[in-house]
Amino acid sequence: MLVLFLSQYLLTPIEGITALATDITERKQLQNKLEEYNKHLEELVKERTKQLKDSERLATIGATAGMVVHDIRNPLQAITGDLYLAKTELSSISESEEKRNVLESLEEIEKNIDYINKIVADLQDYARPLKPHVEEADLKQIIDDLIAKNSLPKNVKVTVKVEPDARKVVADSTFINRIMSNHVNNAVQAIPKGGKLHIHISKDPETREAIISVKDTGVGIPENVKDKLFTPMFTTKSKGQGFGLVVIKRMTKALGGTVAFESQVDKGTTFTVRLPPPTN
Repeated sequence: MLVLFLSQYLLTPIEGITALATDITERKQLQNKLEEYNKHLEELVKERTKQLKDSERLATIGATAGMVVHDIRNPLQAITGDLYLAKTELSSISESEEKRNVLESLEEIEKNIDYINKIVADLQDYARPLKPHVEEADLKQIIDDLIAKNSLPKNVKVTVKVEPDARKVVADSTFINRIMSNHVNNAVQAIPKGGKLHIHISKDPETREAIISVKDTGVGIPENVKDKLFTPMFTTKSKGQGFGLVVIKRMTKALGGTVAFESQVDKGTTFTVRLPPPTN
């Protein structure tokens, strides 16, 4: 058999050696291609398996979040009601040091209730189906109300600039309020020692998209966590469950928009939300 195999390459010594070398080279190239294909196939199977596990994990998180929201909401509302009654009754009592101390305690309780409410709202917005109610929304009014209702730290200087042609959008105002509320909370938490928070709303002259920019002068985001930033239950903060940015992205997507960010450590972060123009 070996003689028959070699005889086809031995017409002349030079031609036979050349033909044999060519055949070996082609076989080696084919083997390399098969190895590359098998490696790619293994990586593809591994990636698909990971995606499936991630999908199952997120579905479990969503189901758990829905149950947690249901169990927390009722007692939280009862606590809020009792707190309101306590403050109302306290207002009729004469001024004294004891009254001031109680008021300070009640204010701290109220802050913690607000924090729990935010957690519940994030869990709810992550778990529930999003069906935006399309309407004309006034971005300036939404932001003005948000800043007025949230007692921001005194060491945070807030500036807001809204271009006249970008003030009105056609979108769900509730969604926008939640998106902006989470952005502002994140920005404030990023500047614990004080700094600047600037909100700028403009319109892209080419795409006619509304551009909402939220910029802080905070601690910034390290490079090694940037690709995980919109992952559920991932957070770089000592407080938080890692749903705030996920909710922002989910609601922005539901409105047909996009969210992106730029950040440098110790220099600050800018988040940019782009909302599509109204369809005519």
